[in-house]
Amino acid sequence: MASEYRSMGHQGDLSEAFRAEAGVEFAFLVEDAGFSGPEQTDDGLLFHSSGLDVEVWFLDGHEPVVATLVAPVASDGVRARGVWLEELYVLSGCGPAQDVPGSAPIRRATLKRVRQHAAALRRLMPRLLTADGAQLIARCRQD
Repeated sequence: MASEYRSMGHQGDLSEAFRAEAGVEFAFLVEDAGFSGPEQTDDGLLFHSSGLDVEVWFLDGHEPVVATLVAPVASDGVRARGVWLEELYVLSGCGPAQDVPGSAPIRRATLKRVRQHAAALRRLMPRLLTADGAQLIARCRQD
């Protein structure tokens, strides 16, 4: 029982460290791209804009992973099915999927993944905020 309690406490601490790091690393969405947030979700943080939602997750299961989802939002506020950041990153020609790794088996890797995802999104964001951004997302959903 004591070991279960310790592991749950560690898991909670890592989730909080993840949220803190994601809040700092993804702040450019609010500061530079006009997003609101972050809003805390069960597994991470959610940033909103008039045309896009960006959700960053830490999924602490058997194989912990950091994942970032980009979802278009229609003018009526309805959110469409999202696309994984690494798919958008590769399809847009920003770089290889290895630039956006997900595996986060230890604390250091988890926080590093947050920084890598933020850097990839920062590089991709100028394309997403143009008219071509919606087409890029649509092409990812067709694959």
